[in-house]
Amino acid sequence: VTETFGTMLLGEGAINFVPDARDRLMKPGGTIIPAGGCQYATLVEIPDFASTVSPAACSGFNLTRLRVLQDTLYWKASVGADKTQFTRLSERVCILEVDLRQGTKDTIPLNRTFGLPAIRPGTVHAVLFDWDIWVDAERKDILSTAPGSRNFAGDVAWGWLLQIQEEVDERWQGSSLPKPLMVKQGDRLDMGVEYLARGISIHVRLRHSSATNSKSDLEGGVLPSLMAPSRMHGVNRGDLLEASEYYLPVAGDQGRQAFYQTLLDTAIVRNATMSSEQTVLDCSGNAGLPALFASKQHGLHTLAMTRRNEFARVLRQVAVDNGVEQLMEAYAADPRDLIEILLPLEKRADIVVVDPPGTPLHGLSPFALLPVIHERLLKEGGQVVPGGACFEVGLVESHDLAQMFSVPHGRWEGIDLTVWNEEARRQGVLERLVPYTKWFGSHSSMKFKWLSEPRCVYEVDLSSYGRQVLPAEIELAQSVVASSDGQVHAVVGRWVVWESLDNRDSRLDSESDYLGRALTWPHYVQAVAAVGTESGVLDPVQVRAGQRLRLSVVVRQGKGKRTGAAGPEFSMHLDGSVAPTARNQDEGSARQDL
Repeated sequence: VTETFGTMLLGEGAINFVPDARDRLMKPGGTIIPAGGCQYATLVEIPDFASTVSPAACSGFNLTRLRVLQDTLYWKASVGADKTQFTRLSERVCILEVDLRQGTKDTIPLNRTFGLPAIRPGTVHAVLFDWDIWVDAERKDILSTAPGSRNFAGDVAWGWLLQIQEEVDERWQGSSLPKPLMVKQGDRLDMGVEYLARGISIHVRLRHSSATNSKSDLEGGVLPSLMAPSRMHGVNRGDLLEASEYYLPVAGDQGRQAFYQTLLDTAIVRNATMSSEQTVLDCSGNAGLPALFASKQHGLHTLAMTRRNEFARVLRQVAVDNGVEQLMEAYAADPRDLIEILLPLEKRADIVVVDPPGTPLHGLSPFALLPVIHERLLKEGGQVVPGGACFEVGLVESHDLAQMFSVPHGRWEGIDLTVWNEEARRQGVLERLVPYTKWFGSHSSMKFKWLSEPRCVYEVDLSSYGRQVLPAEIELAQSVVASSDGQVHAVVGRWVVWESLDNRDSRLDSESDYLGRALTWPHYVQAVAAVGTESGVLDPVQVRAGQRLRLSVVVRQGKGKRTGAAGPEFSMHLDGSVAPTARNQDEGSARQDL
């Protein structure tokens, strides 16, 4: 028996070890479960996903050049527990059938070509990969990862993949900028499939069929390797990976960009430094758009900082495309390494733009940057955008979420699994905040309910953070009122930002219908268990509407912290739940930097 499958059917290499176990360890006439399976591919139009990797124009700016960061060959989005709408533009095609009773790694082809018609008009944004496995040759009992076939936990465990697509020529080559692949109903397409490492990874390319296409392709002949588009040659793979997962989704977040533009407008008009030539240093992960906005709309000299060479190169081209190459510069470096002579007009900036706390972009945490910004990069009296932040916390009921960190009631189908809950406790699941993206977003299929409105438990003045020594540890008490009857499975936190702590008219938080917001804005989850709960069970805390509970929050900074990461650390305890153990308090193994 094996269940060692990945999001791709052979993603965990089952075709390498199952035949070995079958040939050496199974009795003659024995049974293999599952007997086999099939990897499927479907052409889909999925605009919400496409918007996260192909940002549209923002405030009239030409962002076409950002599309050069798309990886249409190697990168695949891992998707699960998601209710994003999509349209199938082809039938579901089995591109690799695996017989675990007889097959070996040598039965996996190098590549194949499939001919398939478009069943309706649209734009092929991606190829969707999912799989089926069956118990025996009769294929009567099938387990599938097709969207909608699994519950939340199963969808998170396996999910499905999306590989973005572009139009390619007869030689399977893309262009200098990805072009959308548009089809009409009945159009014939060739789908070239390459099986890497014996099917552990699969790449797909699509082209319109024509009489001049190689006949051997359509008969399953061996194809040339589906090489990456020439625009990707020599580019660091890490740059493209981070672009696909964070940089492009942030660039396409219209609400986020509008927030930053509003705050920049206000800061520039205020001109707190009374400068005749204001300058802007953009240290955020907003795809250089704050710097572009300040240069294009206000004629200011700006510098956009990134941690990736390819980002900086593309941003310089974006500046040219928008006619601000004399005003806007982009460097690939850690902002903390800057010296004054490298700043716009070789002087300290009047305005510095930073990310919200909790950014998943490596090296751009405002808590890491602000001490240096105030020390040597920002003028005295200069402005930080945004200037105020707060960590909000609320109580959440979610059976789907609880299944991610515990076995409900410690049992499944009569089997005692309390040992797993005991291990979860030993690992500190009740004593640490764990960051999650996707699950709390508007496109997630996770069912959850706020049992108390998220409220601010700790404010940070970003405009002055890093200027003074903060208390090593403070303890705060928050009164939490349950808004309805329910079961508290977790305490959940999230960051929000404003123009300043004094002006909260403009607010940016995790709430958005845009898919990319959930991909780039984490929530922090600390599981809870009711007092008196046995060690092998994690029962939730029961509450009634109007009930007041005390939430204790310990905030550690500087020398009081348990880790070396920048920013405050939080430890929480809800009345009526199991308290943190002295062992984990001493070891600090359950603290999460935010």
